[in-house]
Amino acid sequence: MKKWLNLLLGYAVIQVTGAFPERFLNLCAQNRCAFWRLRWLDSNTLQVRVYLADLTQLEELAQRAGCTLEVLARRGGTAQAQRLSKRWGFMVGMVLCVLTVSVLSRFVLVVEVVGNEEVPSAVILTELERLGVHPGVYAPSISQKEVANEALTNLPELAFMAINVYGTRVVVQVEEAQRKPELLDESTPADIVAAADGIIEDIQTSAGEPLFVDGDIVARGEVLISGTIPLYEQNIEKPYAGDLVVHATGTVTARTWRTLEERLPLTVPTKVYNGEEETSYQFNLLGWELDFFEKSSIFPDGYDKITNTESLELGGYTWPVSWTTTTYRGYTVQEQTVDPQQGETLLQQLLQQRLERLLEVGEGEILHQDFVTRVEGDTLVVSLVAECREQIGRTVERPGSTGHVEPEAQIGEES
Repeated sequence: MKKWLNLLLGYAVIQVTGAFPERFLNLCAQNRCAFWRLRWLDSNTLQVRVYLADLTQLEELAQRAGCTLEVLARRGGTAQAQRLSKRWGFMVGMVLCVLTVSVLSRFVLVVEVVGNEEVPSAVILTELERLGVHPGVYAPSISQKEVANEALTNLPELAFMAINVYGTRVVVQVEEAQRKPELLDESTPADIVAAADGIIEDIQTSAGEPLFVDGDIVARGEVLISGTIPLYEQNIEKPYAGDLVVHATGTVTARTWRTLEERLPLTVPTKVYNGEEETSYQFNLLGWELDFFEKSSIFPDGYDKITNTESLELGGYTWPVSWTTTTYRGYTVQEQTVDPQQGETLLQQLLQQRLERLLEVGEGEILHQDFVTRVEGDTLVVSLVAECREQIGRTVERPGSTGHVEPEAQIGEES
Protein backbone atom coordinates (compact mmCIF):
# COMPACT_ATOMS: atom_id res chain seq x y z
CA MET A 1 0.00 0.00 0.00
CA LYS A 2 2.84 2.38 0.87
CA LYS A 3 4.44 1.66 -2.49
CA TRP A 4 1.31 2.76 -4.39
CA LEU A 5 1.01 5.86 -2.21
CA ASN A 6 4.59 6.83 -3.03
CA LEU A 7 3.89 6.38 -6.75
CA LEU A 8 0.77 8.50 -6.50
CA LEU A 9 2.45 11.37 -4.63
CA GLY A 10 5.65 11.13 -6.66
CA TYR A 11 9.19 10.71 -5.41
CA ALA A 12 12.80 11.52 -6.41
CA VAL A 13 15.99 9.49 -6.26
CA ILE A 14 18.73 11.80 -4.94
CA GLN A 15 22.48 11.42 -4.38
CA VAL A 16 24.13 13.34 -1.52
CA THR A 17 27.92 13.82 -1.46
CA GLY A 18 29.94 15.46 1.32
CA ALA A 19 32.46 15.04 4.13
CA PHE A 20 29.75 14.06 6.60
CA PRO A 21 26.58 12.85 4.75
CA GLU A 22 25.21 11.48 8.02
CA ARG A 23 24.68 15.07 9.16
CA PHE A 24 22.25 15.45 6.22
CA LEU A 25 20.27 12.43 7.44
CA ASN A 26 20.12 13.86 10.97
CA LEU A 27 18.77 17.18 9.64
CA CYS A 28 16.11 15.26 7.61
CA ALA A 29 14.97 13.47 10.77
CA GLN A 30 14.86 16.72 12.78
CA ASN A 31 12.74 18.47 10.10
CA ARG A 32 10.43 15.43 9.58
CA CYS A 33 11.45 14.91 5.94
CA ALA A 34 10.73 11.28 5.11
CA PHE A 35 13.30 9.20 3.18
CA TRP A 36 13.64 5.51 2.35
CA ARG A 37 15.80 3.04 0.43
CA LEU A 38 19.07 4.40 1.85
CA ARG A 39 22.19 3.15 0.02
CA TRP A 40 25.81 4.03 0.90
CA LEU A 41 27.94 4.14 -2.23
CA ASP A 42 31.06 5.00 -0.21
CA SER A 43 31.86 6.77 3.04
CA ASN A 44 31.14 10.17 1.50
CA THR A 45 28.22 9.37 -0.89
CA LEU A 46 24.71 8.03 -0.33
CA GLN A 47 21.53 7.55 -2.38
CA VAL A 48 18.03 7.85 -0.96
CA ARG A 49 14.42 8.30 -2.11
CA VAL A 50 12.39 11.32 -0.96
CA TYR A 51 9.02 12.89 -1.73
CA LEU A 52 8.96 15.43 -4.55
CA ALA A 53 7.15 17.87 -2.27
CA ASP A 54 10.16 17.92 0.13
CA LEU A 55 12.79 18.38 -2.57
CA THR A 56 13.21 22.15 -2.15
CA GLN A 57 13.60 21.86 1.62
CA LEU A 58 16.08 18.99 1.23
CA GLU A 59 18.32 21.13 -0.99
CA GLU A 60 18.53 23.72 1.82
CA LEU A 61 19.33 21.00 4.39
CA ALA A 62 22.10 19.64 2.16
CA GLN A 63 23.70 23.08 2.02
CA ARG A 64 23.53 23.37 5.82
CA ALA A 65 25.25 19.97 6.13
CA GLY A 66 27.99 21.02 3.70
CA CYS A 67 26.90 18.51 1.07
CA THR A 68 25.86 18.64 -2.56
CA LEU A 69 22.49 17.18 -3.65
CA GLU A 70 21.93 15.76 -7.11
CA VAL A 71 18.53 14.56 -8.40
CA LEU A 72 19.05 11.30 -10.31
CA ALA A 73 15.42 10.54 -11.25
CA ARG A 74 11.87 11.76 -10.75
CA ARG A 75 9.13 9.13 -10.65
CA GLY A 76 5.43 8.74 -9.80
CA GLY A 77 2.23 10.58 -10.69
CA THR A 78 3.32 14.08 -9.83
CA ALA A 79 6.59 13.76 -11.74
CA GLN A 80 4.77 12.39 -14.78
CA ALA A 81 2.31 15.27 -14.65
CA GLN A 82 5.16 17.76 -14.52
CA ARG A 83 6.78 16.22 -17.59
CA LEU A 84 3.50 16.12 -19.51
CA SER A 85 2.77 19.74 -18.62
CA LYS A 86 5.63 20.74 -20.93
CA ARG A 87 4.07 18.85 -23.87
CA TRP A 88 1.35 21.32 -24.83
CA GLY A 89 0.10 19.32 -27.78
CA PHE A 90 -0.54 16.27 -25.65
CA MET A 91 -2.20 18.28 -22.91
CA VAL A 92 -4.46 20.11 -25.35
CA GLY A 93 -5.41 16.80 -26.98
CA MET A 94 -6.16 15.23 -23.61
CA VAL A 95 -8.31 18.19 -22.58
CA LEU A 96 -10.19 18.08 -25.88
CA CYS A 97 -10.69 14.33 -25.48
CA VAL A 98 -12.12 14.77 -21.99
CA LEU A 99 -14.39 17.58 -23.18
CA THR A 100 -15.55 15.50 -26.16
CA VAL A 101 -16.40 12.53 -23.97
CA SER A 102 -18.18 14.81 -21.50
CA VAL A 103 -20.24 16.43 -24.26
CA LEU A 104 -21.08 13.23 -26.16
CA SER A 105 -22.15 11.54 -22.96
CA ARG A 106 -25.01 14.04 -22.80
CA PHE A 107 -26.44 12.91 -26.15
CA VAL A 108 -28.76 9.94 -26.64
CA LEU A 109 -27.15 7.02 -28.46
CA VAL A 110 -29.76 4.27 -27.98
CA VAL A 111 -33.56 4.32 -27.65
CA GLU A 112 -34.95 1.00 -26.39
CA VAL A 113 -38.62 -0.02 -26.09
CA VAL A 114 -39.58 -2.69 -23.54
CA GLY A 115 -42.92 -4.17 -22.48
CA ASN A 116 -44.64 -4.28 -25.88
CA GLU A 117 -45.90 -7.51 -27.46
CA GLU A 118 -48.46 -6.65 -30.15
CA VAL A 119 -47.61 -3.02 -30.93
CA PRO A 120 -44.40 -3.03 -33.05
CA SER A 121 -41.40 -1.23 -31.60
CA ALA A 122 -40.96 0.56 -34.94
CA VAL A 123 -44.38 2.23 -34.54
CA ILE A 124 -43.51 3.47 -31.04
CA LEU A 125 -40.03 4.65 -32.09
CA THR A 126 -41.48 6.52 -35.08
CA GLU A 127 -43.92 8.39 -32.84
CA LEU A 128 -41.17 9.20 -30.32
CA GLU A 129 -38.91 10.46 -33.11
CA ARG A 130 -41.70 12.79 -34.23
CA LEU A 131 -41.83 14.11 -30.67
CA GLY A 132 -38.06 14.64 -30.54
CA VAL A 133 -36.82 11.48 -28.81
CA HIS A 134 -34.29 9.78 -31.08
CA PRO A 135 -30.56 8.96 -31.22
CA GLY A 136 -28.52 12.14 -31.37
CA VAL A 137 -30.85 14.35 -29.33
CA TYR A 138 -29.52 16.26 -26.31
CA ALA A 139 -30.68 14.12 -23.37
CA PRO A 140 -31.42 16.94 -20.84
CA SER A 141 -33.76 18.57 -23.40
CA ILE A 142 -36.21 15.64 -23.30
CA SER A 143 -39.42 16.47 -21.43
CA GLN A 144 -40.11 12.94 -20.30
CA LYS A 145 -43.65 13.32 -18.89
CA GLU A 146 -44.90 15.63 -21.65
CA VAL A 147 -43.56 13.38 -24.42
CA ALA A 148 -45.02 10.26 -22.79
CA ASN A 149 -48.47 11.86 -22.40
CA GLU A 150 -48.58 13.08 -26.01
CA ALA A 151 -47.36 9.72 -27.32
CA LEU A 152 -50.13 7.93 -25.39
CA THR A 153 -52.67 10.29 -26.96
CA ASN A 154 -51.47 9.38 -30.45
CA LEU A 155 -51.07 5.66 -29.70
CA PRO A 156 -54.41 4.42 -28.30
CA GLU A 157 -53.04 0.86 -28.36
CA LEU A 158 -50.90 1.76 -25.32
CA ALA A 159 -52.21 2.24 -21.78
CA PHE A 160 -48.98 3.38 -20.10
CA MET A 161 -45.62 4.85 -21.09
CA ALA A 162 -42.63 5.96 -19.05
CA ILE A 163 -39.45 7.46 -20.53
CA ASN A 164 -36.30 6.92 -18.47
CA VAL A 165 -32.93 8.44 -19.39
CA TYR A 166 -29.82 6.54 -18.29
CA GLY A 167 -26.85 8.52 -19.56
CA THR A 168 -26.70 7.90 -23.31
CA ARG A 169 -29.49 5.30 -23.22
CA VAL A 170 -33.24 5.98 -23.22
CA VAL A 171 -35.48 3.15 -22.04
CA VAL A 172 -39.17 3.47 -22.95
CA GLN A 173 -41.34 1.28 -20.70
CA VAL A 174 -44.83 0.66 -22.13
CA GLU A 175 -47.93 -1.32 -21.28
CA GLU A 176 -50.44 -2.24 -23.97
CA ALA A 177 -54.13 -1.51 -23.57
CA GLN A 178 -56.53 -4.41 -23.34
CA ARG A 179 -58.83 -4.68 -26.32
CA LYS A 180 -62.45 -4.05 -25.46
CA PRO A 181 -64.90 -6.59 -26.89
CA GLU A 182 -67.13 -5.23 -29.62
CA LEU A 183 -70.61 -4.73 -28.21
CA LEU A 184 -73.66 -5.29 -30.35
CA ASP A 185 -75.57 -2.06 -30.88
CA GLU A 186 -79.09 -3.34 -30.29
CA SER A 187 -80.58 0.18 -30.41
CA THR A 188 -80.00 0.56 -34.16
CA PRO A 189 -82.22 -1.37 -36.61
CA ALA A 190 -80.36 -3.62 -39.03
CA ASP A 191 -80.96 -6.31 -41.66
CA ILE A 192 -78.84 -9.24 -42.79
CA VAL A 193 -78.17 -8.77 -46.53
CA ALA A 194 -76.64 -11.17 -49.08
CA ALA A 195 -73.07 -10.27 -50.08
CA ALA A 196 -73.12 -12.57 -53.14
CA ASP A 197 -75.40 -14.66 -55.31
CA GLY A 198 -75.87 -18.23 -54.12
CA ILE A 199 -77.97 -21.16 -52.97
CA ILE A 200 -78.70 -21.18 -49.24
CA GLU A 201 -77.53 -24.30 -47.45
CA ASP A 202 -78.12 -23.23 -43.86
CA ILE A 203 -79.73 -20.18 -42.28
CA GLN A 204 -79.44 -19.52 -38.54
CA THR A 205 -81.31 -16.62 -36.96
CA SER A 206 -80.63 -15.14 -33.53
CA ALA A 207 -82.79 -12.05 -33.95
CA GLY A 208 -85.03 -10.96 -36.81
CA GLU A 209 -87.37 -12.57 -39.36
CA PRO A 210 -85.80 -15.00 -41.91
CA LEU A 211 -87.17 -14.37 -45.40
CA PHE A 212 -85.67 -17.48 -47.05
CA VAL A 213 -85.25 -21.16 -46.24
CA ASP A 214 -82.60 -23.74 -47.05
CA GLY A 215 -82.39 -24.42 -50.79
CA ASP A 216 -83.61 -20.98 -51.91
CA ILE A 217 -81.69 -19.04 -54.54
CA VAL A 218 -80.76 -15.50 -53.49
CA ALA A 219 -79.19 -12.57 -55.29
CA ARG A 220 -76.62 -10.17 -54.03
CA GLY A 221 -78.21 -7.29 -52.08
CA GLU A 222 -81.37 -9.18 -51.07
CA VAL A 223 -82.47 -9.04 -47.42
CA LEU A 224 -82.01 -12.51 -45.95
CA ILE A 225 -82.99 -11.79 -42.34
CA SER A 226 -85.22 -8.78 -41.81
CA GLY A 227 -85.00 -6.59 -38.74
CA THR A 228 -88.75 -5.95 -38.92
CA ILE A 229 -90.92 -8.66 -37.32
CA PRO A 230 -94.72 -8.41 -37.86
CA LEU A 231 -96.79 -8.96 -34.71
CA TYR A 232 -100.25 -10.58 -34.74
CA GLU A 233 -102.89 -11.06 -32.06
CA GLN A 234 -105.49 -13.75 -31.66
CA ASN A 235 -108.18 -11.08 -31.48
CA ILE A 236 -110.23 -11.37 -34.68
CA GLU A 237 -111.14 -7.67 -34.71
CA LYS A 238 -107.50 -6.58 -34.50
CA PRO A 239 -105.25 -9.34 -35.87
CA TYR A 240 -102.32 -7.06 -36.78
CA ALA A 241 -100.54 -5.51 -33.78
CA GLY A 242 -97.76 -3.59 -35.52
CA ASP A 243 -94.06 -4.42 -36.01
CA LEU A 244 -91.17 -5.19 -33.72
CA VAL A 245 -88.02 -3.53 -35.07
CA VAL A 246 -84.78 -5.21 -33.95
CA HIS A 247 -81.10 -5.39 -34.83
CA ALA A 248 -81.12 -8.58 -36.88
CA THR A 249 -78.37 -11.12 -36.19
CA GLY A 250 -77.66 -14.50 -37.72
CA THR A 251 -75.59 -16.41 -40.26
CA VAL A 252 -76.41 -17.58 -43.78
CA THR A 253 -74.20 -20.27 -45.32
CA ALA A 254 -74.57 -20.66 -49.07
CA ARG A 255 -72.93 -22.16 -52.14
CA THR A 256 -71.64 -19.37 -54.33
CA TRP A 257 -69.96 -19.05 -57.70
CA ARG A 258 -67.24 -16.46 -58.04
CA THR A 259 -65.91 -15.20 -61.40
CA LEU A 260 -62.72 -13.13 -61.36
CA GLU A 261 -60.56 -11.82 -64.21
CA GLU A 262 -57.04 -10.42 -64.63
CA ARG A 263 -55.34 -8.94 -67.72
CA LEU A 264 -51.68 -8.59 -68.74
CA PRO A 265 -50.23 -6.90 -71.86
CA LEU A 266 -48.02 -9.27 -73.84
CA THR A 267 -45.63 -6.40 -74.68
CA VAL A 268 -44.34 -4.37 -71.74
CA PRO A 269 -41.60 -1.76 -71.27
CA THR A 270 -38.61 -3.32 -69.50
CA LYS A 271 -35.44 -1.88 -67.98
CA VAL A 272 -32.24 -3.08 -69.63
CA TYR A 273 -29.07 -2.22 -67.67
CA ASN A 274 -26.24 -0.85 -69.82
CA GLY A 275 -23.38 -1.59 -67.40
CA GLU A 276 -22.87 2.02 -66.31
CA GLU A 277 -22.56 2.22 -62.53
CA GLU A 278 -21.62 4.92 -60.02
CA THR A 279 -21.22 4.63 -56.27
CA SER A 280 -21.32 7.27 -53.53
CA TYR A 281 -20.91 7.07 -49.77
CA GLN A 282 -22.39 8.78 -46.74
CA PHE A 283 -21.39 8.72 -43.06
CA ASN A 284 -24.02 9.38 -40.39
CA LEU A 285 -23.20 10.15 -36.75
CA LEU A 286 -25.87 11.22 -34.27
CA GLY A 287 -28.04 12.47 -37.12
CA TRP A 288 -25.24 14.46 -38.75
CA GLU A 289 -24.69 13.42 -42.36
CA LEU A 290 -21.42 13.69 -44.24
CA ASP A 291 -21.56 13.15 -48.02
CA PHE A 292 -18.32 12.08 -49.66
CA PHE A 293 -19.60 12.66 -53.20
CA GLU A 294 -22.02 15.22 -54.55
CA LYS A 295 -24.26 12.61 -56.17
CA SER A 296 -25.03 10.89 -52.86
CA SER A 297 -28.28 12.89 -52.64
CA ILE A 298 -29.08 13.22 -56.36
CA PHE A 299 -31.33 10.83 -58.29
CA PRO A 300 -30.34 11.08 -61.98
CA ASP A 301 -32.83 10.21 -64.73
CA GLY A 302 -32.23 6.84 -66.32
CA TYR A 303 -30.62 5.37 -63.21
CA ASP A 304 -31.80 2.96 -60.55
CA LYS A 305 -30.85 4.02 -57.03
CA ILE A 306 -29.82 1.17 -54.72
CA THR A 307 -29.09 2.16 -51.12
CA ASN A 308 -27.46 -0.07 -48.52
CA THR A 309 -27.07 1.18 -44.93
CA GLU A 310 -24.97 -0.63 -42.35
CA SER A 311 -25.40 0.48 -38.73
CA LEU A 312 -23.04 -0.13 -35.84
CA GLU A 313 -24.32 -2.92 -33.59
CA LEU A 314 -22.57 -3.34 -30.26
CA GLY A 315 -23.70 -4.93 -27.01
CA GLY A 316 -27.04 -5.95 -28.46
CA TYR A 317 -27.93 -2.35 -29.43
CA THR A 318 -27.96 -0.45 -32.70
CA TRP A 319 -25.93 2.74 -32.27
CA PRO A 320 -26.55 6.00 -34.20
CA VAL A 321 -23.49 5.45 -36.38
CA SER A 322 -24.03 4.21 -39.92
CA TRP A 323 -22.30 3.94 -43.29
CA THR A 324 -24.49 4.26 -46.37
CA THR A 325 -23.49 3.07 -49.83
CA THR A 326 -25.57 4.36 -52.74
CA THR A 327 -25.19 2.71 -56.14
CA TYR A 328 -26.60 4.18 -59.35
CA ARG A 329 -27.14 1.71 -62.20
CA GLY A 330 -27.83 3.09 -65.65
CA TYR A 331 -30.55 1.56 -67.80
CA THR A 332 -32.57 2.04 -70.96
CA VAL A 333 -36.25 1.20 -71.45
CA GLN A 334 -37.01 -1.32 -74.20
CA GLU A 335 -40.19 -3.08 -75.26
CA GLN A 336 -40.04 -6.81 -74.56
CA THR A 337 -42.46 -9.64 -75.18
CA VAL A 338 -43.86 -11.48 -72.17
CA ASP A 339 -43.70 -15.27 -72.18
CA PRO A 340 -47.40 -16.31 -72.35
CA GLN A 341 -46.82 -19.31 -70.09
CA GLN A 342 -45.12 -17.23 -67.42
CA GLY A 343 -47.78 -14.53 -67.75
CA GLU A 344 -50.54 -17.11 -67.35
CA THR A 345 -48.90 -18.50 -64.18
CA LEU A 346 -48.56 -14.99 -62.74
CA LEU A 347 -52.21 -14.10 -63.42
CA GLN A 348 -53.41 -17.38 -61.92
CA GLN A 349 -51.51 -16.61 -58.73
CA LEU A 350 -53.04 -13.13 -58.56
CA LEU A 351 -56.54 -14.53 -59.06
CA GLN A 352 -55.99 -17.15 -56.40
CA GLN A 353 -54.92 -14.48 -53.91
CA ARG A 354 -57.94 -12.31 -54.75
CA LEU A 355 -60.32 -15.21 -54.22
CA GLU A 356 -58.75 -16.13 -50.88
CA ARG A 357 -59.08 -12.52 -49.68
CA LEU A 358 -62.76 -12.50 -50.67
CA LEU A 359 -63.44 -15.70 -48.75
CA GLU A 360 -61.59 -14.52 -45.63
CA VAL A 361 -64.50 -12.25 -44.66
CA GLY A 362 -67.06 -15.06 -44.75
CA GLU A 363 -64.66 -17.78 -43.57
CA GLY A 364 -65.39 -19.64 -46.78
CA GLU A 365 -63.82 -22.56 -48.57
CA ILE A 366 -63.19 -23.38 -52.24
CA LEU A 367 -65.10 -26.44 -53.46
CA HIS A 368 -63.98 -26.35 -57.08
CA GLN A 369 -62.20 -23.93 -59.40
CA ASP A 370 -61.21 -23.63 -63.07
CA PHE A 371 -59.00 -21.21 -64.98
CA VAL A 372 -59.81 -20.06 -68.52
CA THR A 373 -57.09 -18.37 -70.60
CA ARG A 374 -57.56 -16.40 -73.81
CA VAL A 375 -55.76 -13.75 -75.84
CA GLU A 376 -57.52 -10.52 -76.87
CA GLY A 377 -55.32 -8.64 -79.33
CA ASP A 378 -52.08 -7.85 -77.44
CA THR A 379 -53.52 -8.73 -74.02
CA LEU A 380 -53.49 -12.00 -72.11
CA VAL A 381 -56.73 -12.58 -70.18
CA VAL A 382 -57.13 -15.22 -67.45
CA SER A 383 -60.50 -15.87 -65.77
CA LEU A 384 -61.18 -17.84 -62.60
CA VAL A 385 -64.51 -19.55 -62.01
CA ALA A 386 -64.82 -21.03 -58.51
CA GLU A 387 -67.55 -22.82 -56.63
CA CYS A 388 -67.37 -21.95 -52.92
CA ARG A 389 -69.14 -22.36 -49.62
CA GLU A 390 -69.21 -19.23 -47.48
CA GLN A 391 -71.16 -17.14 -45.04
CA ILE A 392 -72.81 -14.47 -47.22
CA GLY A 393 -74.81 -12.62 -44.56
CA ARG A 394 -73.66 -9.06 -43.88
CA THR A 395 -75.13 -6.65 -41.34
CA VAL A 396 -76.56 -3.47 -42.88
CA GLU A 397 -77.87 -0.84 -40.47
CA ARG A 398 -80.78 1.45 -41.31
CA PRO A 399 -82.15 4.72 -39.85
CA GLY A 400 -84.47 4.71 -36.87
CA SER A 401 -84.54 2.95 -33.53
CA THR A 402 -85.51 -0.47 -32.33
CA GLY A 403 -88.72 -1.24 -30.48
CA HIS A 404 -92.44 -1.75 -31.06
CA VAL A 405 -94.07 0.24 -33.88
CA GLU A 406 -97.83 0.67 -33.59
CA PRO A 407 -99.97 0.17 -36.71
CA GLU A 408 -101.24 3.79 -36.58
CA ALA A 409 -97.72 5.20 -36.47
CA GLN A 410 -96.77 2.96 -39.32
CA ILE A 411 -99.69 4.17 -41.46
CA GLY A 412 -98.88 7.79 -40.62
CA GLU A 413 -95.29 7.31 -41.74
CA GLU A 414 -96.41 5.75 -45.03
CA SER A 415 -98.80 8.62 -45.73
